[in-house]
Amino acid sequence: MTKTQAMKKIRSMMKPTREAILKEAERLLSSGAIDVERADNDYRLPELVLCVALHNAAFDWEPPYATKEDKRLMKNLYRF
Repeated sequence: MTKTQAMKKIRSMMKPTREAILKEAERLLSSGAIDVERADNDYRLPELVLCVALHNAAFDWEPPYATKEDKRLMKNLYRF
């Protein structure tokens, strides 16, 4: 696989990822875990919610039955 081929595949995965992240953010805001009305009207709460939504979305893309080599590669990429 070339870098261009990898980026093309990543781009094709972005639209459903964006939708899943927005859906997860909506779920988190409606969960009752936080009092949205009491939050300041700044970016703090949206940043926190987006951070958690992105973290949760990462699990959606983890390859099923990831091999030991897959996990080693992901761990290495996290370092960068």
